[in-house]
Amino acid sequence: MRVLHLTTYPVVVPRHGGQARVANMVRVFEAAGVISRALAVYEPEHYRGEALGPHDVPFPWDSRYRDTGLAYCTDIATGDYAAGDPVAWARLLREVIAFRPDVIQLEQPWLWPFVRRLRAESAAPAFRVVYSSQNVEAPLKLRMLDGQPEDRVERMVERIEALERELVGAADLTIAVTESDAQTYRAWGAGRIVVAPNGIVERTVDPARVREWETRLDGKRFALFVGSAYPPNVRGFWQMFAPSLAFLAPDERVVVAGGIGGIIMELREARVWERINASRLECVGPQSEADLAALLALASCIVLPITIGGGSNIKTAEAIFSGKLVVGTTTSFRGYEGMPPFPGVHSTDDPAEFRGLVRRALDGTLPQPAPERNVRRRVLWSETLKMLPAAVEAL
Repeated sequence: MRVLHLTTYPVVVPRHGGQARVANMVRVFEAAGVISRALAVYEPEHYRGEALGPHDVPFPWDSRYRDTGLAYCTDIATGDYAAGDPVAWARLLREVIAFRPDVIQLEQPWLWPFVRRLRAESAAPAFRVVYSSQNVEAPLKLRMLDGQPEDRVERMVERIEALERELVGAADLTIAVTESDAQTYRAWGAGRIVVAPNGIVERTVDPARVREWETRLDGKRFALFVGSAYPPNVRGFWQMFAPSLAFLAPDERVVVAGGIGGIIMELREARVWERINASRLECVGPQSEADLAALLALASCIVLPITIGGGSNIKTAEAIFSGKLVVGTTTSFRGYEGMPPFPGVHSTDDPAEFRGLVRRALDGTLPQPAPERNVRRRVLWSETLKMLPAAVEAL
């Protein structure tokens, strides 16, 4: 069997959650004997300098399809470009015909216009369609577009929901990351559904990297937050940590890893007590897998101040698997509710209680979790995705 994964981001070297999920799906399929290929129609400005796959197709910044009239909506324009631009259509069609997929798996709904045209025009040999999404996109996009012209936002959100509903109805199989997302898809008429939560890859801790970070951070105790440069991540952080980080001792820090560090002080809430907040934040930027493993090993606790979004979060799986104290919101644990309780994992939506738990984790008064390595292995990609090859082959 041959499966083509269509994405809006390259997956050769995963940096964010969507990339990691697709890259690991490809690995799981290949381990099961399924021939798999990921093909991205991507925005070059967001992946400058990153490794690209030989079949990936850029969505040029000067394309007329880029003008959506709203910020954060280039993803939906990608599908219009792939289906409507003659050069893009011809190139993508050649890729599909050359690969001869039995199954085209759409990662999120954005490239459905291209696949819909493939089917309508019988432009490629017959194939099954699998829809795989990390979120129910329309309500998430509504929250992201807050503050932009209401009439445009309303039309865009209606269009995205219509796209999702159409794809769910047309797909031969839908893959959701949470049971709540699956319930939405069932209400929209989905037939076969598989729930496959997000997971992580097991990392090896390099003692030399640990020593380097211990020196760099001057031995300070810290809470670790890992996030991409995604506005809802910043909003959630300050919703749980506002009005300021003054509750931390002067020699304690929140270490912020990932692209979020470049925008975390941009929100108004961050600037009210700017000097105090800046003095207790250590923004280290995007890190390699080895450096993230070292930071996780050194952290006193992992924080998950996630207040917006559907689906499940990869950083939650990382936190659970670390065996460290974890302080998160109920939203941050979405998708992992069906797993057994993990020692040392705390959930609250009350900002004062959230800060209090972080405070206790850093001063050592919050009980440390007992090691439960075998139980925690349930959050590895090899476990969370293992049912997918059989589900797709059954088509």
